[in-house]
Amino acid sequence: MTNNVDQYKTRVMDKIDRLLTEFAEGKVSREQFHAIYEHYNNQLNLAESLNVATDEAGDGTPGATIAIRHAHMGKALGMMIYHNKSGTFVDTLGDFDVETAALAPTLNDFSLLMDAGEFIDRRVLKQRDERWLLFAPGKFTTAIVLFHHEPSPQQMREVERLHHDFEQANASALSTTGRVNNGRLAYPFVIILQKKLKLK
Repeated sequence: MTNNVDQYKTRVMDKIDRLLTEFAEGKVSREQFHAIYEHYNNQLNLAESLNVATDEAGDGTPGATIAIRHAHMGKALGMMIYHNKSGTFVDTLGDFDVETAALAPTLNDFSLLMDAGEFIDRRVLKQRDERWLLFAPGKFTTAIVLFHHEPSPQQMREVERLHHDFEQANASALSTTGRVNNGRLAYPFVIILQKKLKLK
């Protein structure tokens, strides 16, 4: 079962890679990109759900376990995308009510590490009221996601995957040192909004 699910996920990821290339080459519109990307992402989520259901099938109370899992699951409230080269914010999605001053120390640390050519790992910081900030650095941008409840490692990897796809699809626009025109970007992150800001 697990091998079949993994093979299925690999095939879907290959399709996503082709879609990113097609958008970067101007072969699909933003609207087409968002619709197709959501379709593929739904397929990945379905495969992941099958894995979770299989893992919990041996639990005496799988329904209770799933309820607890969902009650304490990290829920994405909103996000901000920071352009590393220009030092400006590309866009804000959802409800992101964090002061820029609270983001500056981490973004400054990332900038110093980038200038030194050092590896930068994601960073998770606890805020007030069960809120957490996830900083996911990339080649061109840093995605900052605000969660209610601590995000799981799987959710962090999901954000990193979406961020990677965002940078792949928009590489030519993001490689500039000037301000980025966000009206021309493709947003894999839009699926977070369409799921009422809940990452699964």
